[in-house]
Amino acid sequence: MDTPARLGPTLDRHLALDVLRGFALFGILLVNFEWFTRALPEIVLGSQPGLVGLDRAVDLAINTLATGKFYALFSMLFGAGFALMLDRAAKREAPFWGTYLRRLSMLAVIGALHVTLVWAGDILLIYAIVGFIMVLLFRRTPTTRLWKWALVLIVLPVLFSAAAGFAVAIVETDPNAAAAIAAEMTRGRAELDAAIEASRSAYAAGSFGEVTAQRWRDWAFGASHFLFWVPPILGYFLLGRWLLVTGRLTDAAAHAGWFTRMRLVGIGLGLPLSAAGVWLMVGENAMWPTPRVAGATALTSIGALLLSLGWLSCVVPAARALAWLAPAGRMALTNYLVQSLFWTFVFYGYGLGLWERVPRALAPVLTAGFFAVQVLASRWWLARFRFGPAEWLWRLATYGRAPPMRGPAAQVI
Repeated sequence: MDTPARLGPTLDRHLALDVLRGFALFGILLVNFEWFTRALPEIVLGSQPGLVGLDRAVDLAINTLATGKFYALFSMLFGAGFALMLDRAAKREAPFWGTYLRRLSMLAVIGALHVTLVWAGDILLIYAIVGFIMVLLFRRTPTTRLWKWALVLIVLPVLFSAAAGFAVAIVETDPNAAAAIAAEMTRGRAELDAAIEASRSAYAAGSFGEVTAQRWRDWAFGASHFLFWVPPILGYFLLGRWLLVTGRLTDAAAHAGWFTRMRLVGIGLGLPLSAAGVWLMVGENAMWPTPRVAGATALTSIGALLLSLGWLSCVVPAARALAWLAPAGRMALTNYLVQSLFWTFVFYGYGLGLWERVPRALAPVLTAGFFAVQVLASRWWLARFRFGPAEWLWRLATYGRAPPMRGPAAQVI
C-alpha cells in the first residue's frame, strides 16, 4: 500500500509573487512609518491633525496612494500562498489541513511575540486569526465563487458604516436624541483623547515594561473594531486565492487584457475615490458614524480595492523588470519584523527617543533608504542561505523538521 507523500518546504518560487511581495513590503513600511511614531488610537482620526506645508502634502499623498492599499496587497498574497500550498499538496497527494493549521498557529505565536516585544500595529496575529476563519468557512469554496465572496466581505464595513450613519441622521432629527448623542460623542472623544495621551506618554518616555503593557492596550483598541477589519482581510484572502487559482498571478501574459483593464479602472477610478475619501475624513472621528464618515468609509474602501488591484496590475506584468524586488519579497516575514524592530528602537523612549521628532515629509525618504538596504541585505543573505531566519523558523514549526539553511538559491519558475 502506498504511503501518502509528505508535504514539505519547497525551493521553487514564482517570480511575480516574490516581486509583488517585495513591492507590498515597501508600501507597508511607507504606511507603518507614521504609526511607529504616532499613537495608534489616533488611527480612527485619519490624517494627522496639525500638519502644514510639505508635511501636510506628504501625509495626504501617502494616505491617498498607500494607506489601505498595501495591506490589501499583502492580504491577497496571503490568500495566494494558501492556494499554492493547497495545490501542491493535492498534486503530491499529501496531507494538507494539519500542516496549514500548524502554519497558522506558528504565525499567531510570532504575531503575539511581535505585539508583546516590538510593536502594537502587528498584522501577523490578525492574519492568523482571519486565516483560521477562512479555513473554517471557505476552505472548499469553488473558484467561481471566491471573487464574489471577496467583494461581499470587502464592502461589509461600507454597509455597516452607511447603516449606522443613516440611523444617526434619523435619530438626530429628535432634539432630545441629538443632545444625548452629542453628549455621548463628547464623552467618547474624551476617552479617546485619554487613550491617545497614555499611548504617547508611554512610547515617548516609558520603560520597556511600561511600553509592553501599552502595546497590548493599543492592540486591544484596534481589535475591538473587528467588524471593520476581519471581513475585508478575509475578503482579500479570498481574492488572492482567486487570482492565483485562475493563473493571473503566475501567467500574466495569458491575462494581458485583464491587467490592462485593471490598470485603467484601478488607477483611473481608484485614485480619485481614494483622494475624496481621505479629504472627507479630515477632522472626523471614524468611531462616530456620521453621514460624512459613512461617505468617507465608502470612498476609501472602494478606492483601496480598486487602487490595490491597479498597483498589482502594474507590478505583475512587469515582474522581470522588477526582479530586484524579489529578494526582499522572499524574506518578507523577516524584513517585516526587522522594520518594526529598527524603527521602534529609533522612536521609542527606551531606544533613541525620537518619538514625534521626525518631520512627516521625511517619511518617504527614510522609507526608501531603509528599504533599499533591506533589498541589498536580502540579496546578500539569499546568496548564502535558502530561507530568511524567520521563514526558516516558520517552516520548522509548520513541517515539524528543520529545513536545511545552506544550499542553492531558490529556483524562480
